Amino acid sequence: MTTVVLNDELVNQAIKTGHYQSAQEAVEAILFNYIQTHKQQKTPFDKLCVNLDMDDEEIDHLFQRSKDTGRTLDL
Repeated sequence: MTTVVLNDELVNQAIKTGHYQSAQEAVEAILFNYIQTHKQQKTPFDKLCVNLDMDDEEIDHLFQRSKDTGRTLDL
């Protein structure tokens, strides 16, 4: 746990502006939003990369085609 000393006026403005119930809730929400905003986003290429820690069976399932894909059933 870390102790941080904040200006009361600044905290009260944050509580009013964000409609928070307490100072702790306001600070946690602000820090969470800051982290989400500055977190490095994955590029489309990164999203396509296969995790190297996967089992061979899991990788095989990624590339198996379902026999029923694209088929329709007309009654």
